[in-house]
Amino acid sequence: MYTTSKAKKDKGLAASTTNPQTTSKPKPKFTDNSTNNQRAKLLDYLQEHGSITTTQARDELDIMSPAARIKELIALGYLITTKRESWVSEYGIKHSIGRYLTQINKSIDSEVK
Repeated sequence: MYTTSKAKKDKGLAASTTNPQTTSKPKPKFTDNSTNNQRAKLLDYLQEHGSITTTQARDELDIMSPAARIKELIALGYLITTKRESWVSEYGIKHSIGRYLTQINKSIDSEVK
């Protein structure tokens, strides 16, 4: 008998929408991983937290190329700066990653199109 694993069922949903342990305010439901939704997820995270690293965007938001989405947001007029910082992987390898910082004080529900 063929059964679908939970991982396959959750494919395409943002990590924040599939994590039952999330206790923060309800997030918009992202039903796909289109570039528009990736930008919206980044803006939402930045609005709530003020910054995000490359690895956080990959692990928590399921955005594999956050630098490209940040570049697009900057082109749309968002004030986002990049700060380099060191990060050590689970294998003990040191990497230089980006931390993206912003001062977003407005709702992003209809901002990204």
